[in-house]
Amino acid sequence: MNVNATEQIARFIANTRYEDIPAPVLAATRTIILDGIANVLAGSTQPVLDYVRRYVDRLGGRPECTVVGAGFRTNPPLAAFANGAAMHVLDYEPQGIPSTHGTSTLLPGILALAEVNGASGRAVLTAFAVGWEIQQRIAMAARKAESRPFHPPGIYGPPACASACANLLGLDEHKTRMALGIGASRTGALFANNGTMTKCTHPGNSGRMGVEAAMLAADGFTANDSIFETVRGYVETIFGDEFIWDDLLGGLGERWNLQQHGFNIKRYPAQIAMQWATESVVLLREKNKISTDDVEWLELEVSSRRPGLSRPAPATGLDGKFSFEYVAAVALTQDQVGIDSFSDAVRFSAPVEAALKKIRLKPNPDISTATTDTWVQARAGLKDGRVLVERCDAYRGSARNPIGRDAHLVKVRDCVRRVLPEPAMERLIGLVEGLDDLTDARVLAAALVGK
Repeated sequence: MNVNATEQIARFIANTRYEDIPAPVLAATRTIILDGIANVLAGSTQPVLDYVRRYVDRLGGRPECTVVGAGFRTNPPLAAFANGAAMHVLDYEPQGIPSTHGTSTLLPGILALAEVNGASGRAVLTAFAVGWEIQQRIAMAARKAESRPFHPPGIYGPPACASACANLLGLDEHKTRMALGIGASRTGALFANNGTMTKCTHPGNSGRMGVEAAMLAADGFTANDSIFETVRGYVETIFGDEFIWDDLLGGLGERWNLQQHGFNIKRYPAQIAMQWATESVVLLREKNKISTDDVEWLELEVSSRRPGLSRPAPATGLDGKFSFEYVAAVALTQDQVGIDSFSDAVRFSAPVEAALKKIRLKPNPDISTATTDTWVQARAGLKDGRVLVERCDAYRGSARNPIGRDAHLVKVRDCVRRVLPEPAMERLIGLVEGLDDLTDARVLAAALVGK
């Protein structure tokens, strides 16, 4: 146990300024924010969000913040919830190392408070970088506690978002400790809901709870001031003795996770492990110029450590985002695996149904689930007797195989043009890439709805 962990974390949060953040971290933060904004726009078009927006609309709330895809405005916590769900529903936003949904747990809450307060673009960048750092340090410190059955954004997200929002609001060290205490008491999310509508609310709820924690703390609301290290506190209750304190606190403010480890831009709108599985089949097709009709059988060699990701007959397209078999089927049958590949229309289409029957898994206990060294191998038996093999160690967009700005903008534009016309899309991209010079975040919020 570290006797003053919460104090150290709060000191970092309260005292970090834009000028303290290394240039590579700021550059990565801009890229992640741009991807997150593209996701919230594309995600807002998904049918699941109709339920979320109706719920938020019924709750009412002071009309201070943008709700993407809605004809109404609401208060910061509810805007963070709705926009967080929209940002995550496609499962397409960037992830840190270790994997957790840092983008959708942090950015909607930051943007909601920034819109209310007219914060600068530099303040937004700083808050996001601080929140991301805290979230990834918690994830790194907890990486040996993998057996605990919680979905990461629900566990890491509330205190991380509280950290980001505390920085944005300029809370002092004492009030930041209160925000951390409140946020830590808002944790929880279950893997059993992966593949259902509820999963997208995990980051949404984390954002809402982080905003609430910072707002309450700003007003003088109290919590345990040592929530990380105290008995029955955050670490002891959720992670236990496997938590590595030095990974949380060592070099805090000097070494940055984004600079040390990078991040993963998702190439396909599906769970993180599906990136390697999908890419292996896509490359197999691209390199060998084969079609689904040429294939007799397709075998994916995957890690056996996540048995829940074997779903040979996913119930919906949404459920297919967590199915090795399904992503292989769409990669085999579709020219491009994208947002629409996970619709129910595609899931139950004749080509996909036929392809699913050809696919089998080869579970391998020696394959790690860590994104830093996992891999997937596809083997296809063709009707002409040939057997083709393609192994994916680092998909395009991963930290091990990064893509440049132009390639990333292909993804961004594909998402944004589903909602905004071309001129509004390019203006929005320009605003995000120029966040350092933006004086008022309300301009960015207006651009999200094409104004």
